Amino acid sequence: MALLAEIGAWVAALALIGVAVVEGGRDARRARARRRSVVDGREVRYGSATSYRPRSGLWSGLLFVWVGSNIAAVLLFVGLFPPEWRATATTAIVVLVVLAYLVALRFLLDYARTEVVEGRVLERRILYSGEDDATKHHWIAVDDGRPGRIAGTPVSPADYARVVAGARIRLHRTPRGRRVKRLEVLELPRSANASAGEAACLITPAQAARALGSPVEFVPVASDVPNTRRCVYVPPGTRVTNGTVPSPALHVTEAFDPDAANEIARRATAGGKRAWHHGNRGVFQTGMTYILTWGNGALLLRGQVDVADVGEVSRLAHSLNPPGPDPP
Repeated sequence: MALLAEIGAWVAALALIGVAVVEGGRDARRARARRRSVVDGREVRYGSATSYRPRSGLWSGLLFVWVGSNIAAVLLFVGLFPPEWRATATTAIVVLVVLAYLVALRFLLDYARTEVVEGRVLERRILYSGEDDATKHHWIAVDDGRPGRIAGTPVSPADYARVVAGARIRLHRTPRGRRVKRLEVLELPRSANASAGEAACLITPAQAARALGSPVEFVPVASDVPNTRRCVYVPPGTRVTNGTVPSPALHVTEAFDPDAANEIARRATAGGKRAWHHGNRGVFQTGMTYILTWGNGALLLRGQVDVADVGEVSRLAHSLNPPGPDPP
């Protein structure tokens, strides 16, 4: 019986190891798939989900200088080695010091040099890492005219929010590490909407840009509810057809009296378990839609973004300070 129990334990352990290996392989394949895409017939591959580190070459070079200096300090104590080991130890230490300094020189020279690349942004991509995918990393794919596969470029969140697909940009980056030192936006895509123009709604372009994390343009949209006004903010170059638009987008609906407010809220909450009525205080949320009583009417915001990036739309809705109703 003891032998059978031991055999069973080994079988169970091997089975668990096999399951772990298979699941690990699947996770690795899924991670690789998330870091690959095809845009306009061009294959794009993004690196591992690492953060934006423009000075990583400098710090790596200084680290190897420190390592090499510490190894070189061992030469002061080589006389303590047995006589028969001193020559070998000295040679090994010198070799290690030279290697450390050569690696440091490689990193420092790469950081000191700058190559300038111009091209068109094919797409933007946010990758996640860490526990529960809590850490965001911002990448862009730039077609600079060179043939072959395109390697993604990590950028800062601020630079990521300045560009959209179709924008022409100029990158100042290190040649080998491809670390971006500076990003210049040369041209944003032209509007694809004849009706696009200056914003004329309660949400400003700057607020919409922060909520969507990209430059935006304002497009009025027809509304079939009396005493209401609709608009949508989209990245430049995005076509809006009858109010329909691909992500990302921020839809804004303004109602100017209680009846119109209740009607747009009824449509927004149809099928939900809770209802909203004009006069309700605070921010009412249903999915990615936020409704606020705004004076005698209402303001409705609907974010059309990645489910992992709804935070900025929520922050916008909760940061607004609605006025009270007009006096009768």
